[in-house]
Amino acid sequence: MNRMKVIVGLIALIVSCIAVQNVTAEQKYNPHSGQWETVNPGSELQYNPHSGQWGYSAPDSSPQYNPHENKWDMAPNNSEQKYNPHENKWETTTPNSELQYNPHEGNWQHVPEGQSPEYNPHSGKWEYPK
Repeated sequence: MNRMKVIVGLIALIVSCIAVQNVTAEQKYNPHSGQWETVNPGSELQYNPHSGQWGYSAPDSSPQYNPHENKWDMAPNNSEQKYNPHENKWETTTPNSELQYNPHEGNWQHVPEGQSPEYNPHSGKWEYPK
């Protein structure tokens, strides 16, 4: 009985450790813009017909209207607008995002919980994955 509790406890510990690991960002080339983008694994190149731009975003993304900025952002379907008082703008972001400071670039951005800025060697900038 005690051995079973230890095994179950170890399994729970392993699963929780896997769940909290940060996902490493990737650099993907955007042939339409000629830029390398810092993106989350699984991001796909998608076209936003309202802005006329191609960019990488989550597979379930679609154009989302941001009425505060009067523009269309490519974002996951459950996205919402959140105000960024440091940059004085509204951002289309996921519900679990939080306002974080990027010390390398000196700016603030709403990003999913637990993400850190990643270095983009192609642009020489530190970016949060899209």
